[in-house]
Amino acid sequence: MFQLLIIVVPIGLFVAAYFTTSRERYLNRMEFFVRIVVLLVVGTGVVLLTSSQSVDATLGALILLCVGLLIGYFNLRFQIMRLQDLRWSPFFALLAYVPVGNLIFLLVLLLLPGKPKVNAEVFS
Repeated sequence: MFQLLIIVVPIGLFVAAYFTTSRERYLNRMEFFVRIVVLLVVGTGVVLLTSSQSVDATLGALILLCVGLLIGYFNLRFQIMRLQDLRWSPFFALLAYVPVGNLIFLLVLLLLPGKPKVNAEVFS
């Protein structure tokens, strides 16, 4: 049962992020970096708060699960928006689930400049 969740949850998060992300919204490198750092700070803060002695273990685990799913969802949305700026397929965001490949993919998203917009996109 647990093995099935390892497959279903990431695919479900990707499908939700894919269908709720606007095709006209892009993130440049700086916007992407700032949003990823905010997610990192929020995630770290939640982990530190739920690991304290004053929080019940069951409640802490439930909070971590909910916040982890939200962070995963927004991370995928931000990656899809950054991929749209690069004019790449949004399905490359699935590389976020490949061990070690996700770190390389994140560096690529942070370092590659976006493609220039054509006139039809600028004036619409």
